[in-house]
Amino acid sequence: MKTALVIGANGFLGSRLVKKLLAENFNIIAVYNLNYSNISPLVKIVHKEVFFDKTYNIDYIYFLSGNYANSHNQLIEINDDLGRYIKKYPFAKFVYVSSTNVYGFQSDEITEHSSFNNPSLYGRFKLAGEFLISSLSNFSIIRLTYLYGPGITNSSFLPTIIRSAKETFEIILNGDGSRYQDYLYIDDAVEMCYIAANVSESRIYLGASSIKTSNIEIASIISKFTGCEIKFVGEEKAHSFRFNPKETFEILKWKPKVDFKSGLIKMLG
Repeated sequence: MKTALVIGANGFLGSRLVKKLLAENFNIIAVYNLNYSNISPLVKIVHKEVFFDKTYNIDYIYFLSGNYANSHNQLIEINDDLGRYIKKYPFAKFVYVSSTNVYGFQSDEITEHSSFNNPSLYGRFKLAGEFLISSLSNFSIIRLTYLYGPGITNSSFLPTIIRSAKETFEIILNGDGSRYQDYLYIDDAVEMCYIAANVSESRIYLGASSIKTSNIEIASIISKFTGCEIKFVGEEKAHSFRFNPKETFEILKWKPKVDFKSGLIKMLG
């Protein structure tokens, strides 16, 4: 039986990845920092500092730690920990979950090989992590776009407007709602992480659907489902992004299975 270490196992993606690995009959060590309420009790749950005091036989390491809400110092600490995992288990297959935030602002279509243009603090944090990971001989780096699905609790666009639709019966969009984004359903992201772990070569992958969906399209789906009103205010200052993960699709033999509307309705339900 193979052993997988999941770091960040309590998060939106990590908790679901643990369930996937359980279904695939892995022995799982789930490492947490502050909370383990979302981690399956069927796995070995270990606090970060307790984990570093011991040595385990580990075949795969999934690193999913860090989010937008972390402070600069917290992000530095996370990458310090990443360095510790790399030094202790340099021969495990390492799957590092990065973000499309590394690209910064792009007016052109984004691929796996696009350059970086003034990424945010979070994007720079992920780039630093990618730099550390690339010192290994066996890794997969996955740059994920906007993840969504039931159970997401952050303050990003989708949960915010869904909450507004249900509580105030209205959705407020900036500008004319034409801004668009690429969305990846949580189950598809989990499957991608699992497949990428089993590729022998070391590569960077783009975790996106290749489909752009506008804010007004999303609001219209929610409005039909909830009966809420859509309002427009001011101007949209956020950028649109479009992705072309053709190379990733070909190499991993993977494509998202859940279309955006179906995934959004699951969130609404």
